Amino acid sequence: MVLNLRKGKISYILLISIIFILAIGSIFFLRPEPNYSKIPPPELPAPPLKELAERQNIQIGSFAALKYLPERAYSEILSSEFEYAIIDGQPNWSFEDGDLRPGPQAFDFSRFDQVFAFADDHDIPVRVQHYVWGEEKWLPEWLKSGSYSKEELLDLLHDHIQTVGTRYKGKVREYTVVNEAFSRKLGVNGLSDWWGDRIGEEYIDKSFRWARQADPDSILILNDFGNETENDVSNAMYDYVKGALERDVPIDAIGMQMHLSGDSSPKKEDVVKNMNRFAGLGLKIYITEFDVTMTGLDKPKEEENKIQAQIYYDMLSACREVGPEVCPNFGLLGLVDRQSWYNGLGIKDANPLTFEDDYTPKPAFFALRDALK
Repeated sequence: MVLNLRKGKISYILLISIIFILAIGSIFFLRPEPNYSKIPPPELPAPPLKELAERQNIQIGSFAALKYLPERAYSEILSSEFEYAIIDGQPNWSFEDGDLRPGPQAFDFSRFDQVFAFADDHDIPVRVQHYVWGEEKWLPEWLKSGSYSKEELLDLLHDHIQTVGTRYKGKVREYTVVNEAFSRKLGVNGLSDWWGDRIGEEYIDKSFRWARQADPDSILILNDFGNETENDVSNAMYDYVKGALERDVPIDAIGMQMHLSGDSSPKKEDVVKNMNRFAGLGLKIYITEFDVTMTGLDKPKEEENKIQAQIYYDMLSACREVGPEVCPNFGLLGLVDRQSWYNGLGIKDANPLTFEDDYTPKPAFFALRDALK
C-alpha cells in the first residue's frame, strides 16, 4: 500500500513536470504566428513609388500572391505603391497552391480568377507568368507520366496557350511566354528543360506564335535568369532571338529575372552594356522577378540592409540609364520577406524583398524611391 502511494505520488509529480515543460515549450517554441491580416499598412512617404516611376516613364510592379491578398497591408501597399500586378505561378500547369490544368481536357481557373478580380477592383494592369516553364515539379503527373509523342505534346501546349490566352484576352498587358529555356538547356545549377528535352527548341517559336494568335495585343516576353550580363546564358538567348526575329517569331521583349545576391551582384555598367546589346535587336528589356538574397553574408542586419539597398538602387538606375525606350518596366517578386520563393527552398535567411514580415519598409524600398528621383 505504501509502495502504491509512492508510485502514485511519483506519477503525479511526473505528470506535473511534463505539463510544465510543455507549457514552457509552447511559450518559447510554439508561439502562434502574428495575425498579419489585421496589421494596418505603414505610413509611407508621398508621392507613392508608382508615381515617381511614372514621371520617369517606368512601370513598377510586384507579385500579387493570392495567399497574401487577404492581408490588409499587403493589398493596400500593392494597389497604392505599384502600378501593375504580377500573377506568378497561377498560369503554370500545376503549382504549389493547386492545378490550373488537372487533366488533359480540364482547366480550373478559380484561383486565377481571384487574382484578376483583385486587379479589376483596383484598376491595376496585369502581367501573367509563365505560359510555358520546363520545371518538372510544377507539371502535373498526368502529363509527366503520359506516353505522349512530340506532336501530341505540341497539341497539348497549343491548347494550353490558346485556352488561357483567349479566356483573358484584353485583360493581360504582358505575358512571359517561355521561361528559363536557355539556362536550363545549359544545365545551370543542374536544371533541365522538360519541354526542350522532349520537343526541342522549336517549342519556343511555336509558343510565341500561339500566344500572339490567342491575344494579339499583349506584350510577349522571353524570360530567363542569369542573363543580366554577357555570359553563356545571355549569349545563347541572344543567338536564339536574333534567328527567331529573322523567322518573324513575335518576341517583343527580353525578361531578366534578376534574382541577385548580396555577395555577388553584377556591376551596373555590365548590365547596361548587355541591355543595350539586346536593344540593338529592337527588343525591350523587362526586369521581371527582382529580389536580392542576403543568404550567407553573415553580417549585422543593418549592414546587410545597406548592401541590399545599394543593389536595388544600382539595378533600377541601370534601367533608367538605358532609358524607358529600352527598359520601361521593373517588377519585384513580392513585398514581404516571408512570401519569398526562397522560403520554399528552405532558405529562411534570404530576406530578399522590400518589406519586413510585419510590413515595416526596409532601406531597399527607399532605395527604389531614390533611384527614381
